[in-house]
Amino acid sequence: MIKFKVVSIITAAIAFTLCLVLILIPEVLFMLFNIDENNSAFFIGRRAAMLFLGISVFSWFGRNAEHSESRQAICLSLSVSMFALAFLGSVEYLRGFAGIGILLAVITEASIALLYYKIWLSCNNV
Repeated sequence: MIKFKVVSIITAAIAFTLCLVLILIPEVLFMLFNIDENNSAFFIGRRAAMLFLGISVFSWFGRNAEHSESRQAICLSLSVSMFALAFLGSVEYLRGFAGIGILLAVITEASIALLYYKIWLSCNNV
């Protein structure tokens, strides 16, 4: 079984990378997701970057947390958030508002969600 620490490090690395991309070169994600570049997209992208920064810091500094009610809350919260993002990405793709590149995000989000959920579930009975 994959450990909480490993999933947290992976999450922190992905979230920090997304933060940097959204701040420094957001055009890459706009191109990948096939969405229009405009002032609104850049505005929302910068705001999303700060959320990814928070997730990165949260995941990195929480990576050594021992099993506890707080760690269970972290696992469930990140799992729900990532599943919701994966669902939303899938819906937007099916509606034609995002290109095929969104599937990379959907797969990544669903994978992270599943890993955190499995940790939450396995530790919920302890």
